[in-house]
Amino acid sequence: MSNLVTAAFVAAVIVQQLVHARDGAPPGSTLRPIEDAFQPSDRPLLEAFCAKLEGNTAKQKNPHPKGSLAYAAWVCARLGGWTGYYGKPGPIVMLDGWQQFQAAKRGVDLLLSAFDNV
Repeated sequence: MSNLVTAAFVAAVIVQQLVHARDGAPPGSTLRPIEDAFQPSDRPLLEAFCAKLEGNTAKQKNPHPKGSLAYAAWVCARLGGWTGYYGKPGPIVMLDGWQQFQAAKRGVDLLLSAFDNV
């Protein structure tokens, strides 16, 4: 039971970090690094998703610099179904997007491990 509680707590903390990072840093402060909630090896997949999810309008472009937690939050929000045209993405949208990202990450890891065995 304690393992389940710990896993839920970790997921909740990551989702809250994404929600707080969604607007970038307040004026006069620095952006949080992506490594606060993701592994360094997640960056290429996040950047690939970003390239796929960006649209043609300014509202559908990721305004945050690569390598920042705000950049990753934008990607997770888009994966969670946020379009950029209505309000700010909340914790449910961030959770959905983070789960989509984690599923894709497991898929990529599985695919890469299959090629390593060939």
